[in-house]
Amino acid sequence: MGKKIFFFDLDETLLTTDKKLSPGTYEALKVWNSKGNIIAINSGRPMASVVATIKEHGLDAFNTYAIGFDGAQIKDLHTGQDIIRKTVSFNDCIIASKILKEAHTHIHAYSDDSILSCADDEEIRFYTRTVKLPIKVLPDFPTGIETPPCKLLGVRITETETLPALGDKVYEACDGRVTCLMSNPHLLEIFPSSAGKGTALKELASSLDVDIKDTFAAGDAPNDISMIEEAGCGIAMINGDPEVKAVADVITKNDNNHDGLADIIIANA
Repeated sequence: MGKKIFFFDLDETLLTTDKKLSPGTYEALKVWNSKGNIIAINSGRPMASVVATIKEHGLDAFNTYAIGFDGAQIKDLHTGQDIIRKTVSFNDCIIASKILKEAHTHIHAYSDDSILSCADDEEIRFYTRTVKLPIKVLPDFPTGIETPPCKLLGVRITETETLPALGDKVYEACDGRVTCLMSNPHLLEIFPSSAGKGTALKELASSLDVDIKDTFAAGDAPNDISMIEEAGCGIAMINGDPEVKAVADVITKNDNNHDGLADIIIANA
């Protein structure tokens, strides 16, 4: 049999709620790697955060690839080079920013190593509790963004029920050039329509000459649906959203805080 790839979302999937990799899940990944298989971390987080998390939990010692920004960037950790990098145009940044600002909604973008924020506000402090990157405030956001970003993010702490409609408005105003998805009730992901976690799964598998039937993908949130649908075996966390479970081939017996993926990883290694 050929090598396999397991694509993992991070938050509420591979990691516990307190952002740790449990010993049981780590041991399962060790078994997976020992069989010559590949690990791909496929996250909505910025690439710098994905790479830092991989290193923090020792996954860089394995055959691991990093996917950030909802599939807009794929990095080969062995060479440090990008396999894929897709961006939101400056014009679409302006369009999205105008719509979100008019709705009194926080928006930010990313450079390679920092968050480019519209303000030093409660929302950016809420977001950086998980994504611990330096913040650069751009008072005239998006003016000051030097290179087209891989992703924009809208953040609301309250009145979050309005975010999906704002995403629809951004999508229409950008003529479909961006995809707008919720990764949790507070976060509106805005990334190139040519990206997405499912597209990244297909692109990395093709790059590494792995058959789609030998791919596995696990997630919990709506932005994970595309990779769960594209994978040879799509896995939803028991703690995941109902719409994620509805498209999965397998639903874990345990949640992310109780090694929900460990048995599945070992069984398919």
